[in-house]
Amino acid sequence: MDADTPTIDLARALVRAPSPSGTEGPAAQVLLGAFHRLGFDRAWLDEAGNVIGVFERGEGPTVMLNGHLDTVPIGDASLWPHPPLDGEIADGRLWGRGASDMKGSLACMTVAAAEAAARGFDGTLAVTGVVQEEVGGLGARWLGETSSPDVIVLGEPSKLSLKLGHRGRVEVDVHLPGKIAHAAKPELGENALYRASRWLALLETLELPSGGPLNGSTATPTRLVSHPSDGSNVVPGEAVITVDYRNLPSDPPEDVVARLQALDPGATLVISEEDAVSESGTVRLTFPRVNPAYLAPGENRWTNRAREALREILPRHGVAFEEGTWWFATDAPFLAESGAVVVGFGPGEEELAHTTRESVRLDALEIATEVYRDLALALLAEAS
Repeated sequence: MDADTPTIDLARALVRAPSPSGTEGPAAQVLLGAFHRLGFDRAWLDEAGNVIGVFERGEGPTVMLNGHLDTVPIGDASLWPHPPLDGEIADGRLWGRGASDMKGSLACMTVAAAEAAARGFDGTLAVTGVVQEEVGGLGARWLGETSSPDVIVLGEPSKLSLKLGHRGRVEVDVHLPGKIAHAAKPELGENALYRASRWLALLETLELPSGGPLNGSTATPTRLVSHPSDGSNVVPGEAVITVDYRNLPSDPPEDVVARLQALDPGATLVISEEDAVSESGTVRLTFPRVNPAYLAPGENRWTNRAREALREILPRHGVAFEEGTWWFATDAPFLAESGAVVVGFGPGEEELAHTTRESVRLDALEIATEVYRDLALALLAEAS
């Protein structure tokens, strides 16, 4: 396959532009430059640092193709099979941080939008690259409040299948009290670590909501910290367990807290707040560490049109149509605050995201470019 195509060139340029969450500026400029080169009618950075490009063609629906610019850190670069910021091509794949999650998708969407505009449509087609998805979604939260598309195609990794939602995420800190004492005479205190162990044993057997297209809630302890932390000869007076709880729409945060609280009525449970600020300092948001569950309405006309279009488009590229949900959280619920229906489709592979093996197939990038183009045109042709 030709490794020198507009999509692959842009994807490589984006991978080479470092963009850890909160410092997306270099990648934002690469994407903005591509919008200008490809003739978008308007292209700009909004107050949050999101990159927005639009083709406006009179009356009609507004379709948005969306992805995030930020990435998780690269970690130890020596552990990567290919340098994480070189945009290297090897074994039919583009390698590097963000290749799959999800700069590759943004490159596909950008080229696809220009191709769709060249073919002609009625309505507005936007491509948006948002910031800080990996750390709470500041960019998508801002975009959800300041835009009004009819339908959004989110390019998170999906292996070229249709995704219609995901479970939510609630981060809960469980504070379990004890009583400080000298470790040489532990009976004078109450060891909070023993209390934490009992709580964890109960958590492991806790019955959680299940069923439905999102397959049930899960509660995963991810961190245990004891206090005081500066003395190894002290009976801990407190233990704090962090729980990553993935919830169904029918399992809201208040029910999550009540369910975990019942394991130890003497514990104090806290959903911490996130203070997010844009790279420019212009936008500041404070929100709980909650990412709501999202499930696209199954019989909505936009969902139906996307499903119908992909059933028709994908076989042309030798790809079988598949439909499901993501197993990780995305910006979809924040984007949906705009009033739009959000559906997902991306060339990346979910299992490679956040790993030192992150890469994306070159042929998947080319296929996704054509699919995004044809899907956008099909959605724009949908009668208002």
